Amino acid sequence: MLKLGATMILVALAFRPQFGRSNLGVLDAREAISFFIEEGRSVPGYRETDRDLAMMAFAAWSRESGGKLKFIESKERERALIRLRWISPTEGLYGETQRVEVNGKPGAIVYVMPQVSVQGEPLASRAVQDVLLRDTIVYLTCVHELGHAVGLSHTRKFEDIMYYFGYGGDILDYFMRYRNKLQSRGDIARHSGLSMSDVDVLRDKYRD
Repeated sequence: MLKLGATMILVALAFRPQFGRSNLGVLDAREAISFFIEEGRSVPGYRETDRDLAMMAFAAWSRESGGKLKFIESKERERALIRLRWISPTEGLYGETQRVEVNGKPGAIVYVMPQVSVQGEPLASRAVQDVLLRDTIVYLTCVHELGHAVGLSHTRKFEDIMYYFGYGGDILDYFMRYRNKLQSRGDIARHSGLSMSDVDVLRDKYRD
C-alpha cells in the first residue's frame, strides 16, 4: 500500500497503480448505476462545494459514454453500487478505488483526498492561491478514480485522465493544462477532463 510520507513524491503517489489492472471489469450498465457521496465536513481540506465536483465527475463519465452509463444518486449508502468517500491525509492515500460486490452486482468504493495543501511543491502553494486550480485537482482526482470504478486501467499517455505518474511527467503541467481551460467554476461541467483515447476505451467497454 502506498502511503504519503513527510516528503511526498507526487510522481509516485498521484494515482495508485494497483488499481490500474486490465481485469477490473465493467459495471452493469443495463440499468442506472446507484451512487452515494459521503459527508466530508470532518475531513481536513474538504469544502461544501466538493460534493458538486464529485457530481460533475459522475456526469462527465455518463456524458462521455454517450449515455450508456447512467448514474442515479442513492439515499442509502450501503445499497449504492459506487460509494465516494472523502479521506484525510492521515489515511495515507491521495486517491484509491476498491472494487466491491453490492447485492451480487459489481461496484466500487472511491476514495478522494481534498486536502491539496499537502501535495508537495510547487503544486500545493499554487493551489492554495488559485481556487480553480484547487478545484481542478479535486475534480480530476474524482474523475480518475471513477474511471477505475467503471473499469478503465492506467495508461502511459500524458493527455489521458487515466495517466499514471509513475511513468514520469510534470504533475503541475498536467493539472494546469485543465485549469487553463477554466474561466469560472461553472466551466468544469463543460470540460470532462477525458482525452479522446479515454473516451474510445470507455465506449468500447460499454458498447452494445
